Amino acid sequence: MKALDKILQKRKTLCFLDLEGTQFSHEMIAVGVVKVDLRKDHSVKRIYKGYYTLVKPKNRIGKVVTDLTGITEAQVKKDGISFRKAVENIKRYMGRSFTKCLFVTFGNHDQRIMAQSLAYNMDVNKEDVQFMIKHSFDFAEFMSQYVRDENGNTLSLANMLKVFDINFKGQQHNALADTLNLVYLYDAMIKHRDILSREYRKVLGQMRHLPEPVHQLILQLLEEKSVSPTDFSKMIEDALK
Repeated sequence: MKALDKILQKRKTLCFLDLEGTQFSHEMIAVGVVKVDLRKDHSVKRIYKGYYTLVKPKNRIGKVVTDLTGITEAQVKKDGISFRKAVENIKRYMGRSFTKCLFVTFGNHDQRIMAQSLAYNMDVNKEDVQFMIKHSFDFAEFMSQYVRDENGNTLSLANMLKVFDINFKGQQHNALADTLNLVYLYDAMIKHRDILSREYRKVLGQMRHLPEPVHQLILQLLEEKSVSPTDFSKMIEDALK
């Protein structure tokens, strides 16, 4: 897959992660990380045991986040570690792969959480956090090129998994469970190109921002109709009337 080749290049390891953040200051309160080794074709070779921890924010969590994640002020005070320590633990967990991998997230909110947490924690190794942000791979954005709902909207992680006939495993909005399911989605995308192809055909048929002759050409091809250069010329002429 050329698009994936361009992003992953020749990397042998990926770091999948999911972060939960506070409601208003968007500081990290939980992190789940899973290290994955890849084969040369980017398929999953090995999934390591994940790492999970609660993280103490400088500001309050917020009721909406507590209701969503089940994480309370009391829990982070009792079991949480500092943001600095969390970053150190992620780096230790990844080992020598830390500076060689991409940090795979589902959406770009995790990058915002890292940036906000950095702003509130000046004792952390700034270069490590910035490295993680700079070398992030938003897998949701990547997949939205090929898989969308019938109205052209992007899908949640759980609904994206359903496209590949996979049920979400574990509790949603638990950072480690979300991370593991992101790994499962990546693995399914690699293994089931037939499903990806089927969904991509639907997305191409939904596109309305293409020039009208190109849109008509794609619709004809998706209906498995033969289209000649003369047919395409007529489509162009019709668009110019």
